[in-house]
Amino acid sequence: MQGMGSLRLGSRAVMYTAETLPKGKNRVMGTIQIMTGFMHIGFGIVLTTLTNVYTSVFVIGEIPFLGGVSFIISGCLSIGAEKSPTECAVKGSQTMNVISAIFALLGIVAFIVDLNLNGLYRSSFDYYSYLILLAGNGISIVLLIFTILEFCIAVATANFWCRATRLSSNEAMLIVPSTTQVDLAVPLADLPQPPSYAELAAPEV
Repeated sequence: MQGMGSLRLGSRAVMYTAETLPKGKNRVMGTIQIMTGFMHIGFGIVLTTLTNVYTSVFVIGEIPFLGGVSFIISGCLSIGAEKSPTECAVKGSQTMNVISAIFALLGIVAFIVDLNLNGLYRSSFDYYSYLILLAGNGISIVLLIFTILEFCIAVATANFWCRATRLSSNEAMLIVPSTTQVDLAVPLADLPQPPSYAELAAPEV
């Protein structure tokens, strides 16, 4: 339009406003994910020492170590994405939470199989072997509960970032002004000129 400057929408320097982000929620869920990851690694090492008596598909598939590392990375990225919600941090957190949800789902299936395989008492076991069997089942039940919790957190976090990355009215855009071009319809010669300094300095008669 004539007589109007033009504005250009630049790249998304900051993706989300404060109203879009849940205050403190991602930090809490990220902390739980990190704790769950360390629990998987720690109890996974314990279950590895019991494999001579306790048959564990969970350990054979190396889910406690791969899943534990995935949970820890997901938690760290979730906390980092809340502190600095850049596009790279958000996409990384979303991707890792999807991977963590897959590992958690595999872990839930593996724990159910483990409990079915080791749930029956065998007459060939002595008392020591029976205690190992009970310990393995106890660890599997505890890890199963935390794995279900991890699955819910990973799905909820990934779903939140998926909704947050959609274009919405709350998205903050960087506005960069371009060179203003003014094209006035009135010629400059027809415009009234300001008084000169000599006219202002001349004394009134």
